Amino acid sequence: MEPAVFRPAARAVLPSLLLGAVGGALVGLLAGIPPVLAALFGGAAAAVALGVRQVTGLRAVASEEGLRVLGREDGLDARWSDVRVGFGQSPRPVGPPQRYAILADARGRSFAFADLAGAPPCAPVRGLDGDDVEVTDLRDAALLLALVVQRAPAWFALPASLLAPPPQPVTEPGAAAAPARPGDRRASVGFLGVLAKLGGTVLKALKTANLGWAAASAAAYGVIFSWKFALALLLQLFVHEYGHVHAMRRTGMQVRGMYFVPFLGAVAVTEDAFTSRWQQAYVALSGPIWGSVFALVPAGLWLWTGQPIFAAVASWWAIINLFNLIPVSPLDGGRLMQALAYSFSSSLGLALTVLGLGGAVAVGSALGYGLVWLVALLGAMELMGEAQSRAGGRALRLLPERARFGPEHFRYLRAVVGPPLGSPSEPMWLRGLERLEKAARAAPMSPRQIAAWGIAYAALAGGLLALVHFMAHVPGANVAAQLLS
Repeated sequence: MEPAVFRPAARAVLPSLLLGAVGGALVGLLAGIPPVLAALFGGAAAAVALGVRQVTGLRAVASEEGLRVLGREDGLDARWSDVRVGFGQSPRPVGPPQRYAILADARGRSFAFADLAGAPPCAPVRGLDGDDVEVTDLRDAALLLALVVQRAPAWFALPASLLAPPPQPVTEPGAAAAPARPGDRRASVGFLGVLAKLGGTVLKALKTANLGWAAASAAAYGVIFSWKFALALLLQLFVHEYGHVHAMRRTGMQVRGMYFVPFLGAVAVTEDAFTSRWQQAYVALSGPIWGSVFALVPAGLWLWTGQPIFAAVASWWAIINLFNLIPVSPLDGGRLMQALAYSFSSSLGLALTVLGLGGAVAVGSALGYGLVWLVALLGAMELMGEAQSRAGGRALRLLPERARFGPEHFRYLRAVVGPPLGSPSEPMWLRGLERLEKAARAAPMSPRQIAAWGIAYAALAGGLLALVHFMAHVPGANVAAQLLS
């Protein structure tokens, strides 16, 4: 079983990125590089530096055999049976003292950790060997403590009321479980029923979208292009993103909303984690599928009327969906590649994601496309979140008696090393824990499913390329086709 790696919570991320962007812009002014492009380079360089520091810095590595602390001299290294556990409180310059846990090996080498939840650092504490030890702020401190409780073991950390396993949900005989895939809902409806269902879908989609941001995006695009182009662009983005929303809802995911971001497109946000890699692939490809089918409408109108405007709209809509199929996270193509790669191995999925980001930056820099740097920056942030989910999921899988711990156990353990029970940050933390548990149980795809989604991806990309090529000779559509050359 793969080990779980616990790293300190990243601090001052936004100021570091802004400082990098400002520094890049200043260097760009001196070197004659466009300030916007130079700022993107500077921000991306700062993100890379933060990532390297996070990966190579202090970290606790938990495995089935024991616990090691790497990234500092003379770090703790012990089998679980040799780990000694203690708890305490450390004062802060301002505010209440910080609760923490401290671990030590047979040589007295100690490691203290806590969940500061954004609070300022606390004073160092005394280790078992007599040396001062910094209290490390771990984002998943409660999960590390859960491993220590079950594997050291240290059941004394729990009150008597939590020593019994939590009750398991009982399924009534004959009760059907919620489907993880789109169901086979069949109904015999007439033409009026179809219209009513279509109208309900449109109303639901409008409720999902954030109309304020949509209006801001329309105004921004209208200033640069024209109001007609702005409306056509927003219409495609709306249909594309609603494809994601529809897929999320059909697979039982809760949808927070659909948000339009000026000059960056739109995004559909969910409250849940994927329960399977099949579901991840289905949600990822649903947006381009909906958008591509919708692009056939103006293409058909062009064939019928011969009006160049319809060919131009169809070509630009096809380009939007082709761009989203680029295999770089956080684009839809990148999410699909993640689902395929993670079905083979989590290490392979992570490696392909990193290679995709690096390749995108290299190609974008060679062609002078500064937007690729912004996409890569967003992808790097998502990659950090994916890596964090991997660590949390591995920690949950390392628990030898996972069924003994429910939400109440994790709430209590977090309070032992962090904010008290009922703190304002607790609901968000519990939602994050639920996402980690779902990610830990995410089922890989079968070889047949991997092949099917790979063929679907290739067919969709090929069809969009053919659509753009078919109309490349039409005025207006030829501009979109030139982007591919």
